[in-house]
Amino acid sequence: MAAEPSGSVPARRRRAAALSATCLLVLAGCGLDRDPGGTAPAPGSAPAAAAAPATAPSATSTGDGTVATTKVPLYWVGTADGEQRLFREFRDAAEGPTAVDPIAAAAALLTTSAPEDPDHRTYWSPVDQVGSSTSPGGTITVDLPSEAFRSRLDEGEARLALQQLAHTVTAAASTAGLLPQSSESEVVVLVDGRASEEVFGSVRLDRPLRPDEDLEAPLWLLDPRAGPHPDGAVTLSGRALEGVGECRWTVTDEDGATVSSGTLPTVPRGDGTVGFRTELKLSPGTYEVAVTGRTAEDEPVHDASTVEVAPR
Repeated sequence: MAAEPSGSVPARRRRAAALSATCLLVLAGCGLDRDPGGTAPAPGSAPAAAAAPATAPSATSTGDGTVATTKVPLYWVGTADGEQRLFREFRDAAEGPTAVDPIAAAAALLTTSAPEDPDHRTYWSPVDQVGSSTSPGGTITVDLPSEAFRSRLDEGEARLALQQLAHTVTAAASTAGLLPQSSESEVVVLVDGRASEEVFGSVRLDRPLRPDEDLEAPLWLLDPRAGPHPDGAVTLSGRALEGVGECRWTVTDEDGATVSSGTLPTVPRGDGTVGFRTELKLSPGTYEVAVTGRTAEDEPVHDASTVEVAPR
């Protein structure tokens, strides 16, 4: 059974470099050791560990005005208004195995880390060895051990898991400058160096994957992250797809009473998304910080995070 339909990719997906370049991947040190016979690069591509490292500035300004370094965009599964969608979090590359190849490093981190938002989840099992390669035409080959596919999933869950991987590795490749600007990225997934394997007990990898933008949540929070925050200013930031309007934020306390609310000004990023950012003044307590909006089809969209504000 095919994991993904083939076909053309929307123009916004071809601009993935701008989307993922909100954070810069800076990786150094020793690579992930790989059995020489364990990786089968795509025709015309070289093993990623042998590729020359991409040069880039040590920090970059994000679309919402923050500055980020050594961050990896990872995609998790969550629920957006009753539908299963992908949500992005930025994680520090140092949290996972280091590698000279940023694509392999991002894929490994996807399997070994967990979502910071308790409402999000992953279908991947942890591994510490990942191989990858890229072709001049923009094809990314990722070679994962069979242990990564340990979970038994139905077809829909398996599709979301594979899209987690496709979104993550194409974002990492774009950030590192490993993809041609005009390429329509696709991802070939190998299992222990073998092609066309059945994974998760439900899907056969008999064709390349392409990141499906329709699976991305139309609106999500990047900050505040779940967990404790010091008393005082709490940053609220996030991103929405272009066409999502009437964006607002609301803070409610443990009793459900509204503490504060307001309109979120958005800033176009030039990649089919808009960013937003504001500062909230909150006294000690537990709150739900929510953002809402409406799509171009006038459908409501929503994301929220529960945060604790601790006394200084």
